[in-house]
Amino acid sequence: RPAWVVGDVPDTVWVLMENAVATSDEDEMKALLAEAESQARSAVVGNEENVGRRFALAAVLGMRADREGARSKVKAAAALHDELAVVLTLDPEHAQAHYMMGRLHAGVRRMNGVTRWLATNLMGGATLKQASWEQAEYHLTLAEGRAPEVPDHHVQLARVYRDTGRPELALPELDHVLRMQVTSPMEQEARAEALQIQSEIYAAYSSH
Repeated sequence: RPAWVVGDVPDTVWVLMENAVATSDEDEMKALLAEAESQARSAVVGNEENVGRRFALAAVLGMRADREGARSKVKAAAALHDELAVVLTLDPEHAQAHYMMGRLHAGVRRMNGVTRWLATNLMGGATLKQASWEQAEYHLTLAEGRAPEVPDHHVQLARVYRDTGRPELALPELDHVLRMQVTSPMEQEARAEALQIQSEIYAAYSSH
């Protein structure tokens, strides 16, 4: 199991998600995520208080929000917010749920103005109106502190530092990732993103 898979996350769900990251075929990726969501929803039925299973569903919704088109993205993001609220009510210390809540806040802040307005006013994303960089940093810092073994916790915190004008705080987080041994497709993707962000920061420094 990769480091991000905790508790009672069903094996079928995380394997489908890792395979979705590994494929370069967009249609296959969407089909794998749709199947992962179906499996996750089935696993929740009758186990509504099971933190691991609720988190598994949130994880799939988060990946769909990241990787699908604008309308699907907003719909998935709104559903994700609600699911994460349930997980954090059941377990306020859940590192991966804090990570995903942080990514959600940052993702909404990164939407362009028109998309964010559509998302928060017309497309069922009213709960996303409260998204802020401060909340993104709060949740990601919590996740990074409680589960430092997950590469993407560091990468997403570094992205927030970079996007809020603090590249000097981003670089140590990226260095941490680049020293880690990564094996799963998600971990490899996090490492590649860390390298990309690092090179962008150094390029910006060298241009000044």
